[in-house]
Amino acid sequence: MKVARGMFALGEPGGRPVRVVIVAPNPVVRAGVATLIAREPGIQVVATVPDEGALGSLAIRPDVLLVDTVLRQGLVALTRSRSEARIPKVPIVALVTGEMPAVEDLRAYAQAEVDAIVSTADDIATGIRAVCSGRADGGWVSPSLGAAVLREGATENVQQLPHPSLRRAICGQVTASEQAVLLLVADGFTDREIATRLRRSERVVKYHVSNLLTKFQAKNRAHAVNLAVRAGLLFGECSFGQGSNGQGVLVHSTRDGA
Repeated sequence: MKVARGMFALGEPGGRPVRVVIVAPNPVVRAGVATLIAREPGIQVVATVPDEGALGSLAIRPDVLLVDTVLRQGLVALTRSRSEARIPKVPIVALVTGEMPAVEDLRAYAQAEVDAIVSTADDIATGIRAVCSGRADGGWVSPSLGAAVLREGATENVQQLPHPSLRRAICGQVTASEQAVLLLVADGFTDREIATRLRRSERVVKYHVSNLLTKFQAKNRAHAVNLAVRAGLLFGECSFGQGSNGQGVLVHSTRDGA
């Protein structure tokens, strides 16, 4: 979603709030998610409805549809209607409200071309803001869900890697600085050696390593590298995060030509 020059971005100070409609069959879920979002500045829940069929009666057009994945068929129907121009092109965010779904289900949501997959266990607002700001062109996935995809990818055949849009979303959560550290960790360098090569303090390197372990939900450095490599995220064609110039960074090995 692009913002015209001279205008304030949605949800940012000076701009109007992001208008969200929650679509969930359980009234307790609708009320609970609305309460969570109400705490977030710049985001406003303008309506809650039990299913996609009730959207036609809304008097206001939302900026984001937050759809409970319990409504799997409804979620797919909404994305299909949007692609066929039968409903406005409003970003659709899949909301995981219960237990961690099967990775096959996550792939199905990605295949349906939802704009983000968020979980009540993580920061829902971050996913909404990423979609509305245009920073998530390849999709956005909550960290805990992304880590589940990574773990699954590490145990599967190379022919069954995560859906491309899921992979792009996971890559997009790793910053350019973290990517640089990850590549050197994979090449066997210590924190001190990485700090010297990147001209950063050892404390900063340790901070990036800690972030990587958290994002991958890895037990240790070797586990993080194993997940990244076997899921096709380390040495594949993957744009990680945003560099200082706003461009993705292409991942490649650092050992050669070091």
